[in-house]
Amino acid sequence: MRPAPAAPYTYLRLNSCEAYGSNIVECQLEYGSEYGWQRLGPVQQNSRPYVAGRGDYPYQVSSCLPMQRVQNQLPIYLCEIYDVRSGVNAGSVFIKGGTAVRLSKVLGDHEQLRYRWKRDVWSRVAG
Repeated sequence: MRPAPAAPYTYLRLNSCEAYGSNIVECQLEYGSEYGWQRLGPVQQNSRPYVAGRGDYPYQVSSCLPMQRVQNQLPIYLCEIYDVRSGVNAGSVFIKGGTAVRLSKVLGDHEQLRYRWKRDVWSRVAG
């Protein structure tokens, strides 16, 4: 058995995994707090072996590193995960989009906490 990672990673897990096709698995990234487990959003994994009947929380997040951003306001993370039951390293997953925005707030990313979306005044898209 592997020791639990340091906070806040000890409260992050991939849960409710479902297989799509032969090589894509989608899991829900969840964050545990005093109010229970809250879903941060979906995470898709390519070429990850999926075993049915593994339980509710097959992967624990052990660490996350911010990746270079294409757009400053949209974070991207590369997170290392491991199998909860065996403690074996399960590789890494990219977390992007709305899931990454919610994760960045959990991780205390000050840039993301300060960011507020504003309409582009030069945009031709009606909004």
